[in-house]
Amino acid sequence: MKLAVGMLAFSLVVFASNGFAGAQPVCGTQTTSLGDSYNYCVHTGNRQKTQDVVYYFHGLWGNARQFFDQRRDTSWVLKRWAQLGYEPSVVTISFGEIWLLVNNQKFPLLPVFQNEMMPFLEGQVGGLGSGRRLLMGESMGGFNASQASLQLPATFSKVALLCPALTVIGPYSSEADIDKYIARTKALRSRVNLMLGISREVFADEADWQNHNPFNLLTRYSGLIRPVFFVSTGLQDEFGFQEGSAEFVKAAQAVGMSATWSPLAGGHCKYNREAVAQFFLSRTR
Repeated sequence: MKLAVGMLAFSLVVFASNGFAGAQPVCGTQTTSLGDSYNYCVHTGNRQKTQDVVYYFHGLWGNARQFFDQRRDTSWVLKRWAQLGYEPSVVTISFGEIWLLVNNQKFPLLPVFQNEMMPFLEGQVGGLGSGRRLLMGESMGGFNASQASLQLPATFSKVALLCPALTVIGPYSSEADIDKYIARTKALRSRVNLMLGISREVFADEADWQNHNPFNLLTRYSGLIRPVFFVSTGLQDEFGFQEGSAEFVKAAQAVGMSATWSPLAGGHCKYNREAVAQFFLSRTR
């Protein structure tokens, strides 16, 4: 999957990076039936305690390894889980620095993710077994997590959207609406233009965008088992994502889904990491 704004091409290597408690995730590269290469990392947890599998989607300019970077909040969450006696398996994927997990004519990635990537990745940790399939996404990865959880019904039981790229405007909104959004959210125009530019590379037209608009997906969700959402965003997000995050929670609750909004002071990508750790630890839907 290649975007005009640029993507990172990874070499076909297998590598290891530091994880928590001395464990090292196993990382490598695979090629899909579409011919697209993706990087992945898998960290096998304590399978005797839990067979839960947590999927992680990174944000803009990120990669598959960053979840385990000791400098990041995600690494803190891993350590916190270990302190609490919860050691799930963790799976991360990346198609490059910029990618959206959608299903349109240009980028039909969602079926590939469901039918090819998930079976392969879960096989690397011994399968799902009796565990839960959980999902965490940051920023761009938060948007991707909204697509996976809402377009693949009953696949993920809990979903954490962290500073997610959710907005009430879209790539084909009018200039007037974009100006109002910037004024309302105090977002940086350069960040908004970046976000919209990426979206225009992926979504061919307004109809294509509306087919993937997370707010529309909420109303069209058909699964009998509904995901539980946790959404956390800094209130001074430079993309203005705090507005879309709050509206997403309201919209999810309006259609009968369980959704929690946990805002806090800070910019992009600030989120409540203790609440994230507790959210996945709890088996309460």
